[in-house]
Amino acid sequence: MSTVKTGPVRLSGYAIKLRRVVNASVASYLKSKPEVSKKEVQRKVNESLTNLNKIIYQVLVEKYMAPKDAIVNIELEYEIADTEFKIRNIKVDLYELNTSISDEATAELKKLLGLQT
Repeated sequence: MSTVKTGPVRLSGYAIKLRRVVNASVASYLKSKPEVSKKEVQRKVNESLTNLNKIIYQVLVEKYMAPKDAIVNIELEYEIADTEFKIRNIKVDLYELNTSISDEATAELKKLLGLQT
């Protein structure tokens, strides 16, 4: 079983980042398995990721109405059996931007650092 993490990324860009990290991980796995059909595995991986990204969008944006500028970190566990790509576990951390706290913290930091203008 393999685990990949997107790292912190804006919600509007999670799909691209998730696809990149999974495809990079799968590519390194396929190098060690010359007997496996690489094109077939990559096709199935990308089909699965397309479906997964749709589901993630439905949950985070449509159901929970997370703003697209929120930060998300996705951790995905998967395995490849024969040519099948199987998701075994997923964890999503969502960090929503709080502008009032951000503004107050920025003002306080500027004050403490003597950067007030």
